Amino acid sequence: MLVKDLMVKDVITVNENATIAEAERIMSVHNIGRLVVEDNLGEVVGIITDGDLVKQRDFELEVKEVMTTEIIGVTQEYTIQQVAQILSDNQLGGVPVFNKDDKLVGIITTDDIVSGYVQEEREAKLSPESSAIYLAMTRSRDYENYWLDKIKGYGYKPAITQTGANAENLPIKLRESATVAAIARGVVRERMRDKLAISSAVKDAYTQLDLINPGLGGGFKVAIVRGEGRVAVAIFGKFGHALVDGPEQVAVGMSVI
Repeated sequence: MLVKDLMVKDVITVNENATIAEAERIMSVHNIGRLVVEDNLGEVVGIITDGDLVKQRDFELEVKEVMTTEIIGVTQEYTIQQVAQILSDNQLGGVPVFNKDDKLVGIITTDDIVSGYVQEEREAKLSPESSAIYLAMTRSRDYENYWLDKIKGYGYKPAITQTGANAENLPIKLRESATVAAIARGVVRERMRDKLAISSAVKDAYTQLDLINPGLGGGFKVAIVRGEGRVAVAIFGKFGHALVDGPEQVAVGMSVI
């Protein structure tokens, strides 16, 4: 699925000379969390989010004084998987969409991405990797049971567990908890080959998380799904310590089994 299939085409913008108060009013009226900023010629010059507004006390400041000028954008031909990676890597909630002439044609957000994944799930068979992502991101027992049953319906073997640790112990704890859960749920057997497959998949996923937040511990939900000759692991949760409480992140690892 491509960006052009999911993006919002009627982009709500704000002029760089507008005040913070005006920008906040526009976001409130339209119930959105970010605005594309344009200059007097209609060229995109920045992005401002509700997070930028929270930090301000002087509501008469102009938008151009607080906006982000380093714009990360995508084209209409990007896949939703590519955009999801960009949003995750840069800890963004949305990005503007440009055509081949660098003209603004839309905006795509994390909510749009989720909608796209759900639509794909309805239209095509889930892969072990997609199944693991959905299972890891469940937030209630009922929803968790729903996905466990749905994944089993595809002939896959799922398991789920939760763990947390400081930076030093986190990789080990993730591997141990995933392996124990996988064996307990019958996803794998208690033999070295199967344990190594789980360990490799966890290592693959953890490496992605550590690239974004090196040296931090945290708490995570881990989903393990076996099917189609491979095992997939999805890790979802937050990094953090006494001074940092980072955003939620998800990473996926895979190993042949």
